[in-house]
Order: sequence, then structure tokens, then C-alpha cells
Amino acid sequence: MFVLDINTPDIKKIIEQEHIITHFQPILSVRKRSVIGFEALSRGIDPNTKTIIPPNILFEYAAKQQLTLELDRLCRKLALANFKLVQQKVKNSLLFLNFDTTIIDKGVVGSGNLLNMVRCFNVDPQRIVIEIKESEANNLKELDKFINNYKNYGFIIALDDIGSGHSNLNRISLVKPDLLKLDAFLIRNINKEFHKQEVFKSLVNLAKKIGALVVAEGIEGEDESICALELGADMLQGYYFDKPSVNILCTNNDYKDKIRLLANKFKNHMIIKTKTDKMRRMEYRRIASNILAHMDSIDTKDINAKLSEIISNYPIMDCIYILNEQGVQISNTVCNDSKLFKRRVSIFRPAAQGTDHSFKKYYYLLKDSGSDYFFTEPYISMASGNLCVTISTLFQVKDNNYILCADIITDFE
Repeated sequence: MFVLDINTPDIKKIIEQEHIITHFQPILSVRKRSVIGFEALSRGIDPNTKTIIPPNILFEYAAKQQLTLELDRLCRKLALANFKLVQQKVKNSLLFLNFDTTIIDKGVVGSGNLLNMVRCFNVDPQRIVIEIKESEANNLKELDKFINNYKNYGFIIALDDIGSGHSNLNRISLVKPDLLKLDAFLIRNINKEFHKQEVFKSLVNLAKKIGALVVAEGIEGEDESICALELGADMLQGYYFDKPSVNILCTNNDYKDKIRLLANKFKNHMIIKTKTDKMRRMEYRRIASNILAHMDSIDTKDINAKLSEIISNYPIMDCIYILNEQGVQISNTVCNDSKLFKRRVSIFRPAAQGTDHSFKKYYYLLKDSGSDYFFTEPYISMASGNLCVTISTLFQVKDNNYILCADIITDFE
């Protein structure tokens, strides 16, 4: 039995007296230049001290006092009541409601409590987003039943905290969400971290394949906003736009200036990036052309020595190697020793002479496209550990076709 002490919030009393306040945080679309909706975030008020109780502590003690269901329903009730006022200011906005999925394990599926509550406040179910924290429910059969029921009622389903430490991506196939909310941990400093960007891009690509939209949570700065937009986020949420507030008196006009400014900066960023990428590719082509000028003969006896001499003249080059027309490597992978990372896992090493590259894009797309050059997207080289792009180009020596491949170190942006 859980015993209250003087420092423990009395959840039963909080529920009876409805000592809950609802904060709202806007969720915006830069592309649509508008506020899409608001997430309702509940805080408790201690009946004795009148201090604010953060939601994690509030629900932690509710669970200990076996009052999770009652507290969750009260939070949703007050969020819906306050949302009616928000809708008067921001027409057609969505309400993002957190749903404590641990209560599904208590056998409440089928009660229709949330549906009845929404109807009671005369809110269109199509304006309600139910945020599911997929890691919390153990009874997956009941979770599936709940989700299908509320989808049929017209509710929007979001999968929350994607990319957090406890996220189980296999639940995506169960929930079949309309929205993926990517966790703030993944967003933090994403403009500086290549691995986070690649995870983000993968999740965006997944969302597009399954017909879902992406919300990037925890946006705290302009650089994070621009990076998230570039990587494909549909909506943004975070302190950069507004902190959660108990009194939402704003309209779309209150956010228009910030959205317009961000949209212009994003547009300028993409223009500069496009120009920079174009100039960089021109430089890569120039390097490849200069190298080909030295490839007047292919002699297996001295080809590696020739590549070593070439790479020594190009500090930005990571590795260089030659393929035959069938995509088989006929040289060693000659690396720039000064650029190799000291720590490399033993299973990662430069490709050896005789390696078949015919399944690599820089081989088959170069041959099939009819282009003179092919450029890969940036990737971390398994040969060196550096962030690289590979450029490949066809050349001939004595009527035989070969492919030059050069891995070039690129700056992370």
C-alpha cells in the first residue's frame, strides 16, 4: 500500500478539486505559413502548497496511487474545455492530446470515454490528434483495437517520441500512424550531427512510404528549424516558436512574422546550398579530369604506384581505385594515410583488388545513365571513417573501358 507523506502530491485531492492547468504549445507548418494545431500539456497544482507539479511527477505519483486512469481522463476533459477557447482564436486548428496508453492494460478499451467527451464539448473528432506513446502499452491486441476504433470515429493517430531511447520502431506497423512525432533528443543539435540527420532522413522516408506526416519536436533554434525543414519535416514544434502557455490568446497573425522570417531564411539557405553543391561538383569534376590526364596506360605492375603518386597531390582525396568494365576492382584501394582515423573496427577495411563493385550505384548508375560522371550522396567511409562522396567516371585506355573511382572528403554542413 502506498502511503502519502508530507511531500507527496495528493493525487486524489487534485482530481477531486480539478487542480489541473492546461498549457498549449503551437505546432506550425512553415510551408503552409500557418499554425496547424496545439499540443495540450497538463500540469498539476498542489492543493496545499499551490506549487506547479510537472507532468512526469504528476503521473508518476498517480500510478503509485493507482489513479492513472482518473487523472488521464481529467487532463483530457480540461484540455478539451480549454481548446474551445483556442479554436475561437485559431480556426480549424488541431488539438494534440497525449494518451497514457498504460490505461489500455486496465481494460478500458470499448468504454468510449474519449469519444463521448469530445462529443460533449462539440469538437469534431477529425480535429483531435491522439498521441500514442507506443512504449507504454503491454497489451498490443487491446492497443490495436483502441487505435482502429478511434480511427473509424475520425480521430487522427500520432506515434509520439520516435527516436527516443525507448522507442520501438516495430510498433509503427501496429499503430499505422497518420503522424510521426520525432523526439526532441533526435532534433537537438541536428544541424551539427551527421548521424542524427541520417536517422531523421530515414524516418522521413519511412513516413512518406506509409502515408504519414512528420512533426519535429523540441525545436529550440533557427538552425535546427532550417535543418529539419531541409530533411523533410512537415511540421515544427518547440520553444523556438513558443513555450507552452496556459493562456493562448494568439491568432495565426501572432506567428506569421516568425514563420515568414523562417521561410525566407530557409529559402535563402537552399539557394546558397544549391549553388555551393554545384560549385563543389564542378571542382570534383576538375579533379577527376586532371587525374584522367595521367591515366594514359593501365599496367597492373605500376597502377598502384601511379595512384599513390596522384593521391599525394590531392589532400581532400580519401581513397582512389580503378574498376574494369565489369565493375571488378583491378587496383588496390589507395588511401590518403594522413586522413585515416586511428580507430577503425576490424571488419571495416578498404576494398581489395578483385572486389566486385557491380552492385554499387557509382558503377551501375554511371554505366546506365550515359553520363560522364556520377556523384554519391555523402556517407561515412568504411575504409577510413571520413565523411565522403564518391565520384566515378568512365575512361578508355587502348580501346578498353575503365572506371575511375575517387572518394573525396566533404565538409559536414
